[in-house]
Amino acid sequence: MDRVAQLSDETTDVRELKRAGSVKLGEPGLATQGIGTVLQVTPRAVRKWWRRYEREGVDGLVGRNRGSESSLSIEQRQEVEDWLGAQETLRVDEVRDELEARYGIVYQSKQSYSDLLDAGGLSYPQTEKSNRKRNEAQVVERRDEIKKNGSSAK
Repeated sequence: MDRVAQLSDETTDVRELKRAGSVKLGEPGLATQGIGTVLQVTPRAVRKWWRRYEREGVDGLVGRNRGSESSLSIEQRQEVEDWLGAQETLRVDEVRDELEARYGIVYQSKQSYSDLLDAGGLSYPQTEKSNRKRNEAQVVERRDEIKKNGSSAK
């Protein structure tokens, strides 16, 4: 049980903290329903964590999925983010082509490109920093109308 307490003290992963908490709370004989309520998880999850703890010890409570290693090095990612930040508009296929040309990397998921666009200050699917169609005069006129009428109804 000392190792469970140590895991609780050292972990920064909320999931691991809940797993360790379920084991600690289960020791005094608290019901799975009560533990689930306290930890905001299902009793089924609590029972699963208990079985894993009985089988594997504290190692069974530690998260297994740590993600994969990045295809880009830290320096390469910074270069890409700088390049993205200098762009006014950009499409995902343009980002894909640039990464392939520079580093020979093609991601399997569009989510990876979306994450890069987000890090570079652009958004997906609309990768523009500002709304091209925004008419400032209409915006001011609409704001004045809302202030005058006190509502947003047309």
